[in-house]
Amino acid sequence: MKIRLLALLTFILFFAFEYTAHAESIRDYYKDITENDLKNSIILSPESSMAFINGQRVSAVKPIVKDGRTLVPLRFISEGLGAKVDFNAKNQSITIKYADKTMILNIGKKDLSVNGKSSEMDVAANVYNHSTYIPLRYIGETFNKKVVYLKNAEIQPYSLIIIRDVNATAIESLNLIRACELLYQGKSIVYSDRFMTVIKEDGQLFFSNNSLYFEPFVYQEWTEDTNTVRLGDIWFKTDMGHFYLNYAYDTTQEFILYRVDGEAITRVAIEEAPIKAVKTYQNDVYYLTRYERGILDAHETSNLKSATFDNGQWVSDYLGKPGFYYGFDILGKIYDWQIDDNGITTVGYQRSGDLSSDERKATFGHYRIELKGHHHELVNP
Repeated sequence: MKIRLLALLTFILFFAFEYTAHAESIRDYYKDITENDLKNSIILSPESSMAFINGQRVSAVKPIVKDGRTLVPLRFISEGLGAKVDFNAKNQSITIKYADKTMILNIGKKDLSVNGKSSEMDVAANVYNHSTYIPLRYIGETFNKKVVYLKNAEIQPYSLIIIRDVNATAIESLNLIRACELLYQGKSIVYSDRFMTVIKEDGQLFFSNNSLYFEPFVYQEWTEDTNTVRLGDIWFKTDMGHFYLNYAYDTTQEFILYRVDGEAITRVAIEEAPIKAVKTYQNDVYYLTRYERGILDAHETSNLKSATFDNGQWVSDYLGKPGFYYGFDILGKIYDWQIDDNGITTVGYQRSGDLSSDERKATFGHYRIELKGHHHELVNP
């Protein structure tokens, strides 16, 4: 009778836990990740009972660190990855089937069999906190997963364990990892992508380009002058509200334009050249870039762009004729540009292409650029 009760108790301990899924996903907080990137992945921490399975936040059984080894809850990990788990109460054995792999082990023993090939684990499978645990490394080896363990540090109060498909490298993006760390710390993430993170604390917004040091994220009026060179951290005030220009100085050196409507932040465009002016008209965004250095494929685009919000994201395209440079004269002086139903009117000239200096100057004049498409007409030479 005692043996039956022990077997029943062990069965209950192994199968009692059911993780509870919530609606929240990593993709709700971090924009530069796809469902495919997160597929067949698990993120968890020894310091938290929260985890992410395929990007979805769930309640989890914590991994534990015992005698210097990291042990993970076998059933939680296995079923989270889509494996089938069976428990034999009579001989205390566990069989896990995943894809073309079959793993067999016994509670209290180090023996491990994978597709009939026997080996021995460093630590025996055992029950802790009502769940069966095995060493982390054997999960990766058996399921053909990459296992990444980011250990605790002073600036990282939560250790992270990432179990992912071998080719799913996007999940190890440094900014995504830092976003996960913020979520484990209980921070309220308003917006994050590979360029910046915005959080909310005490009713105020703060932003960071590295998710370590945050500064207030509020509109600040700034006027460019000849003595100041400022490429990012610039706000534009328009009829559609505020836009924020970020500059990825430490990484890609790209220029990223965001629309900021209270706590609703959307990424409008990413450009290789500095964004120097932003205007709005009939729910669309228009902006000029300045070619202060060479730009790839300049003959296939122009520096005047429009962005339309469509199906939850901004879609941008160049306006006017490819190879043309609008809003600036040949000496680099900037001119105003007017927008109405008839289009955009400003100066421009053919900058890209195999032209002599005189031929280039001959193209300079005032142009009317259509609001959609790649057409313009010369209004005044």
